[in-house]
Amino acid sequence: MKIAVIGAQGMLGRDLCRVLGDAHEILAWDIDQINITDRAATLQRLEAEHPHLIVNAAAFVNVERCETEPETAWSVNAVGAQNLALSARRLDSDLLYFCSDYIFDGESETDYDEVAEPRPVNQYGRSKLAGERMSLQICPRTYSVRTAWLFGHAPNNYVQRVLDQAQEHGVVRMPADQVESPTYTIHLAELLAQLITTGAYGVYHATSIGACTRPAFARFVLDQAGRKEKVETVEAAKIQRLAGRPARAVLDCRLVQLVTGMTLPTWQQGVQAYMEEAARRT
Repeated sequence: MKIAVIGAQGMLGRDLCRVLGDAHEILAWDIDQINITDRAATLQRLEAEHPHLIVNAAAFVNVERCETEPETAWSVNAVGAQNLALSARRLDSDLLYFCSDYIFDGESETDYDEVAEPRPVNQYGRSKLAGERMSLQICPRTYSVRTAWLFGHAPNNYVQRVLDQAQEHGVVRMPADQVESPTYTIHLAELLAQLITTGAYGVYHATSIGACTRPAFARFVLDQAGRKEKVETVEAAKIQRLAGRPARAVLDCRLVQLVTGMTLPTWQQGVQAYMEEAARRT
């Protein structure tokens, strides 16, 4: 089928184009090809191509800037999502929307499933939740996939940030105030390639198996890279951050596993696969 990937130059968008491109015709569009905050232009651009599936991988993801620039966050994450959903409905197309674990407050001691009540604690989470709700309300043929802590083959990804910090400072310093599931974008894209064939529209949680803190992730990355630099935990209160973060935003992913028959690997396997792929690309 013909698939329009919006946000194709982003970290997830790149790997979606690569994985889905093995079996589908891909329209790889980014801000230079389509401005999703412009409703009329978005409708016109998509009507000209009439894709069978519209993938909304475009987002304003800088959590701190979402606090200082809430209008931009809502324009992209909410209004942009609304415009793509309107386009999908008009074209009778499927829609794939990406949401975030940041729609939860992180206060639950158990993993969040798809019916858990969202309570975002920052503008990023609020704007993404608004985008999800409008996508589902406007386009009945929507898959909304909530995921977390993505890392993939793009500049400044989290694995590379750990390695760069170790190289530059001889130590990696991370706060330990969050527990999440680091998710490798290629593994996620492979799961999505199966999900979009099911016609089972709705909300799904999809992350790697397992969860960890930032320091634990950094230590594993360094070990896999054969690096001996220290990892130090810094107090979150000493980091000047405007946006609140959910303390424990671990998602229960059993529903997507039941629907697709696929289970994502562990986050550790994701890091290993990332490094193997990165080595092949050098």
